[in-house]
Parts: sequence; structure tokens; C-alpha cells
Amino acid sequence: MKLKKLIIYFLISTPLFAKEVKVENAYIKYTSSSTSVVYLSLNNGTNIEKKLIQTKSDIANRVELYTMLPSETGMKMVPVSEIVVPKNGTTQLTPRGYHIMLFGIKSPLKLKESFPFRFVFSDGTEIQTNISVETSLPYKDTNSKPTSPSFKKEESVLANNGSQNTDETEMSNFDPNVQTNNDHSEHDHSGHEGHEHHNRADMLAPAGIMNPHIHEKGKWMIDYRYMGMKMWGLQSGSTGLSDLGTLYFPFTDPTVAMPTGSLITNSPIGTTLPILSANKYNYMSVPTDMVMEMNMVSAMTSISDKWMIMFMVPAVKNKMTMLSSNFDRAPMSSAGIGDVSFSTAYRLIKTEHQNFFTGMGISLPTGSIDERDNMPMMGKQKVPYNMQPGVGTYSLLPQLSYNGNYKRISWGAQSQASLRIGKNDNNYRFGNRYEISGWLSFLVHETTSFSLRVAKQRWLNLQGMDATLDPKMDPQNDPFRQGGMRSDLFIGVNFLITSGIFQGARFGFEYGKPFHQNLNGPQLATRELINVFASFTF
Repeated sequence: MKLKKLIIYFLISTPLFAKEVKVENAYIKYTSSSTSVVYLSLNNGTNIEKKLIQTKSDIANRVELYTMLPSETGMKMVPVSEIVVPKNGTTQLTPRGYHIMLFGIKSPLKLKESFPFRFVFSDGTEIQTNISVETSLPYKDTNSKPTSPSFKKEESVLANNGSQNTDETEMSNFDPNVQTNNDHSEHDHSGHEGHEHHNRADMLAPAGIMNPHIHEKGKWMIDYRYMGMKMWGLQSGSTGLSDLGTLYFPFTDPTVAMPTGSLITNSPIGTTLPILSANKYNYMSVPTDMVMEMNMVSAMTSISDKWMIMFMVPAVKNKMTMLSSNFDRAPMSSAGIGDVSFSTAYRLIKTEHQNFFTGMGISLPTGSIDERDNMPMMGKQKVPYNMQPGVGTYSLLPQLSYNGNYKRISWGAQSQASLRIGKNDNNYRFGNRYEISGWLSFLVHETTSFSLRVAKQRWLNLQGMDATLDPKMDPQNDPFRQGGMRSDLFIGVNFLITSGIFQGARFGFEYGKPFHQNLNGPQLATRELINVFASFTF
């Protein structure tokens, strides 16, 4: 009796267990390029709808799901996050429909060579199979030969003239960096996992970072950025100073020694010289607060899948309030075009989740270093060093940058420097500036991400001095009181527009405050930082 039940159970259950999703008539389209395509049929023998969400293989750097959709200019390739296989039905991956793209094939394809693939479904199930390189449909399983119109047409074309299907050829030669899909092609996708990482708000770094990236070859990105800094309260080292205390506290000038005393003629050792002591002075005015603003417009393009170039023009505007020793307060301002820069970046490393760039730029001395404005008790005078729109010298701009992502988390780090070359026409050189920054972003939705960033800067004193700027007039005129270091903490948000006339545009905002600063003061301490960006690709 027990044996009879077991036999009945086996006969009933065997067909159920036998039903599964099968990969049929699969082949990799033979090509000599680094991009190819996979066609196949997915036969679902279960009573449950299946969704293919990912295909994995070591054959290429990226294996992604795509489909073809009509557009105003014809059919265009569009990435998809899933391919539905109906219950007890078949979904065919064809040149005019769903297909699997291979980007960055690691070694040249050879006919009949086979590669392992894993097909991952939304319910967690997986299928593993080997797929060979062919020039056309292999039809290994004659019992399941596809009968869809697309496959019939392909078979007919191959049978009649022996030529390759036109759509297949276009697919296998498809370059992901020149696709026409505006929803998806704004940037190179090499640093992201699957479709969910391609078109997301955190593709660009937080607003305060111009992180290099590779976008669609032949297209340009126009980028606008605003950087604002509010400063108030004098500080020397890490200690705050009062405005009046700084005005009336005696300072010494180590570069000027004044003689004191008189000749001593009756000394046992003979005549002696007067004693030299450092010159003591009080400042005539000090700054109380300052707002520094920079509006930058840049244009960038990718010249290959590894190189990008950028051109940037900044406009600088500074406002300051000065307090004089007679208690008068007076505004001071300056504005103008800053130092224009050219830069290039090269992607050294590219993996599924990470990118590493190196770059170099040069800043041209296009900004003025001779701006003038009214100063307390002095009339119209040249504004201090830090108020000038430019630095007056060429500067080298080296950079290293790294970014990565995993699911909803992305991260990055960047180090950069401004290395001054020679002295300017006023006989001084700004000190070198060094900066390192690291950030972590969380994707709330593909259109919105939040970020947390920590940055540290160090800038050195000036070399040389402008003879028309009196250090005793204002501590900002003293070349030995210009250096310092500062550490900042930022919170930010990035947005991506996915529909409408501004589809593909990105913008973001970042707010920061220093949590540590050490200044070669007296200098104004930084209190608040604001960064804004907006970018659009065309």
C-alpha cells in the first residue's frame, strides 16, 4: 500500500518539478568590436509569471538588459530593469525587441567559443547555461524553434541571401557612448551596476565637488555652479579675537628693526652700537565680516571612453565691512572675471562598481590683481590680496578622484591642488592650496539623493609682497598672515529631472560649516558655506 502511494505521488509530482524556465536558441552575436549582443528565448513552463532582472557573465565588463522603442527619429535602444516571461509562455529576445547587451568584451570573440551565463529572476531563482558565439541563430533545439515574426524574418533573410540581419549588425556594433536615448545616455555607465544605477541622482558628486566623469561621446555638458562663503569674527590660530582688541593690541613687524638707546662711549669694552628691536605698530583697520561669491560656468565633453576635457570661466564678487581705529565702519567690494582654467581627466581604472581618475589642468592669470575701492581714512586704495578676483600667475591643477557605488549607496574621494608658478606683475605669489574631500550618498529615489561630505583644505602664506599694500594698514595686507587650514562638514541633496522639457537636467545644493580651523591670523574665520549646481547635456 505504501509503495502504491509513493508511485502515485511520484507520478503527480514529477511533472511539477520538471517545469521551469528554460533558455533556448541562445547565441552571442559574433563581432570584432568590444560590444556585442545576446539573443535567445526564455520558455516559462511554470504557472507563475517570471521576471528576469539581471544577467551575469565574465565575458564583458557590463551585461545589461535592453529593449527597442519607437522615437521621433526612429527606433532607439532603451535599458530596462526587467524582462517579463509570462506563465506557461515564452519571451523571445530579438533584434527588434528585448535583448542583452555586452559592453567592454574582455577578449576578442571566436566563433563557436562558449561562455557561461547566469540569469537571475526576481523570485531569487537562477539559471546557469553556456552560450556560444555564432553568426546567426544556432537552432540547436529544433523542437523549440522560434516562430515569432522577428525570428521568422531573420531566418528568411539568412536563408535567402546568406547575409546578416541588419538589426543584428547594428546591435552588435552598438556603442553605449553614442546612443540616442536621452533618458539614459547622459553619462557613461561603467561605474554602475545594472540599469538601476544608470539614471540616478547621485551619478554626479555633491554640489561642492566637480568630480570628473565620462559622459556620452560627442555631446557636451554645460555646468553652472555657485559657491558662497560667509566669514565673520577674527581668529589667530584656533583662538578668536575681538575687533577692537585686534585694532589696539600692539603687533610687531619682524621684517623691520628699529634702533633704540644711544652710543655708550665709556664702556670698558669700548663703544657699542644701539640695540635693535622689532618695530611695534597698531593696525589702522580690521575686517569684521566678508561674503565671497563665485559663479562658475563650465563646458565639458568626452573625447573617448577614457578622456574628458573641460573649460571653466569664473566670476568673482567679494563684499567686506571694515572697522577703523576711529570706530568708523565702511563697506569694501570688488568684482570681476576670475582665472579661466582648462583641464583634462583620464580614467585609469574602470570596474562594475568603481572608477579611478587622474587629471591635470592649468589656470590662466585672467583675473585682475589691481582692483581698488574706498578704504577707511585712506580714500580709494587697492583692495587686499584676498579681495582680488585673480591671483596673477599661472597655476597647475593636479587632481586624483575615485568613486564607487553599490545598490543605493555611492561614495567618492577627491584630492586636488593649486600649484602657483612664478610671481605676478606685483611681485608676489599666492601660496599653494591643497584640498582633500570624501563623501557618501544615499539614493532615496532615482530622482533624489542625499549626501554627507567632509573636506579639509590647507593654504600657504604669500611669497613676496605688493609694495602698494601696507601690512600695518590691515592684517589682510600682510603676506605672512594669509595661510591656514580648515575642515568642513557638508550635507547636500542632488536631483535628477526624468521627464518634461528639462529631462536629463541635474541640480543640487550643499550646505556646510567648519568644525575646525587654524589661521595665520588675524584673519576672518569662515562660518558658513553654500554650494549650488545645475547641469544639462545636449
